[in-house]
Amino acid sequence: MSDNIILKEIYEDIKIFEFKRFADDRGFFSEIYIKDIIKNDLENFEISQINYSMSKKNVARGLYLQINPPMGKMMRLIKGRAIFFAFDCRRKNYKKRDIFQIELNDKSNLFVWAPFYFARGFISLESDTLVEYLCTGRYNQDGEYAINMFDQSLNHSYKRNSFDISQKDESAMSIDKWFSLNIDL
Repeated sequence: MSDNIILKEIYEDIKIFEFKRFADDRGFFSEIYIKDIIKNDLENFEISQINYSMSKKNVARGLYLQINPPMGKMMRLIKGRAIFFAFDCRRKNYKKRDIFQIELNDKSNLFVWAPFYFARGFISLESDTLVEYLCTGRYNQDGEYAINMFDQSLNHSYKRNSFDISQKDESAMSIDKWFSLNIDL
């Protein structure tokens, strides 16, 4: 087994994998995905789709979750700097409304995994921020839900007026609306 990818931290069901970067005066090389190693810590992980985004500075994307088919996401920052968010949409989080967040930069060498029942998003802190998503399900617009990242009941300090967001994200549902749907995850 390679030790080039290790499970670095776990926050409830969120797992953070670190991959080694081998650098010299020519640049660097990294093994970023080794199926057997990832499957050791994520038993049913199968990549169905890989997504890639570029964002300008101060763009907010998300929060999104897809439950049909279920789409877990393993995200990594390739270039720039961003704050990744993950909100547990299961009923057990109804009262506390904690949201996981981690700031990454292009030297972090991390993948952040969250299962399908987490709504995911990020805020770019630099221009040309590149994010890659390894997804466990194929995209289905009818199975996707958007939750407002700037809902006042979420436990984070970021305010809507500081960020550029899409119309879809602007009209995303509140946390209360999400929980009123009574979807059992």
